[in-house]
Amino acid sequence: MTEAAGHTKHSHSDTDAAHLAPTRSAIDAAVRPAVVGLFFSGLIWLLLSTLFGAVLAVKLHFPEFLNWSFLTFGRLAPASESAFVYGWCSTACLGVVVWMVARLSGRAAPGTSLISLGALLWNGGVLIGVCSILLGNLRPFNGLEFPLASFVLMFAGLCLISTWLAVTYRSEQGPGLGLMFVVGGVAWLGWSLFTGNLLIVSQSVTGVVQQVTASWLASGVLWLWIVPVVLGIAYYLVPKVTGRPVFSGPMGRALFWMYFLSAGLISAARLSGGPIPLWLVSVSASASILLLVPVLGSVYNLLATARGAEVTSTSPSMNFVLFGVTVLGVSSVLLAISALRSVDYAVHFTLFDFGVRALLLRGSATMVLFGAIYYIMPRLSGCEWLSSSLISLHFLGSAYGACMAAAMLLLSGLASGSALVDGESTFSQVIELGSSYFWGHTLSFVLLLGGYFLFALHFLLMAARIGQPAGEPTLLQSHNEH
Repeated sequence: MTEAAGHTKHSHSDTDAAHLAPTRSAIDAAVRPAVVGLFFSGLIWLLLSTLFGAVLAVKLHFPEFLNWSFLTFGRLAPASESAFVYGWCSTACLGVVVWMVARLSGRAAPGTSLISLGALLWNGGVLIGVCSILLGNLRPFNGLEFPLASFVLMFAGLCLISTWLAVTYRSEQGPGLGLMFVVGGVAWLGWSLFTGNLLIVSQSVTGVVQQVTASWLASGVLWLWIVPVVLGIAYYLVPKVTGRPVFSGPMGRALFWMYFLSAGLISAARLSGGPIPLWLVSVSASASILLLVPVLGSVYNLLATARGAEVTSTSPSMNFVLFGVTVLGVSSVLLAISALRSVDYAVHFTLFDFGVRALLLRGSATMVLFGAIYYIMPRLSGCEWLSSSLISLHFLGSAYGACMAAAMLLLSGLASGSALVDGESTFSQVIELGSSYFWGHTLSFVLLLGGYFLFALHFLLMAARIGQPAGEPTLLQSHNEH
């Protein structure tokens, strides 16, 4: 078996396991079409956005490459970013959340067609948004370029999925750490998509405040939606696979509240130097540093839970999840460093911030989502992944590609920033120093596209139930933990 969770011990007796097997099998059967559909659509957006990114990287060397109006750099860059954030990360997150809530509810809830309709609306909104950007119809807000119609459809789809989640979840016990982070992320996404767009469209905020609102929404989609769901997935999977409780539950709950308190205040740090109050920038910079405590605390909590477990080095899902969690800690450190006034002064107008985002999205969020899909799909398909070699190649391509892409952007930003601070450097020298790392950034997309393509192929085989036979989707055996 490729999933090393099969080596862990039961937390229930054989009688309890035999009793739970039909229930879990029924739960997986009920949500399978909706969850697989969300994963499949997310993978399409992953490949498309990465292909856009590869074209962008080539255009940095050859600006005339694919010189069509809808593939200019100014349109392709926001289209690639939005397709990755809203198409891949958000859609895959919703798929994992649906499966987690269904499993935690302990019952096969009806009405999964509501999820499918919500997924259709969400993906329709993303499709309209990406096409609108490529056609030149985009709003002048970084990270919020989609037209209003796109966000209306996405919000409607999210409401349908959230309604199913609220109706489905039932538990006599209190919510675990994983569910707390997941619910917090989903709640914030719905509230921000509605409130932020309403304030901007209704002209309730204008001028500088409008830009602050857009920055708050765009930053929150990353740090208050995607990252909390990533942490929730890790808090769910690590104890499941290792068969151990979370290292420190009370610490994890304290870090949960501290995380949402600090992450909600970091959005204005990137607006330094603009016509906004200095105190707002200072608060955001301080919050970026304070964010280190809950993020690094959660990383330690998760790594301590997995430390010493036999399955840690052999489970595909654990390899991806722990790698992504570790990179999340590195990303938070870089965010805090870039928020320092002396550092921000040097790298503010460079690619340094894009490097931090690339590391967070491709190196952390994407890897954790891959780990979750590696864990979930065997339960839904009733067979194991076909090839451990494909999984290894996928890991190497995705991990090395993501780290290489982020490193090249970070180094480019540092090189350009040092030249900008040096008053004797000319503009051409600044550009030359920064662009010297672009070839490495371009080559990283070869690794990324190769790794993502292998995973997409492997996923399609699993969706078609072509894999190593493993019995029922829940696979409860005397040596298995599901």
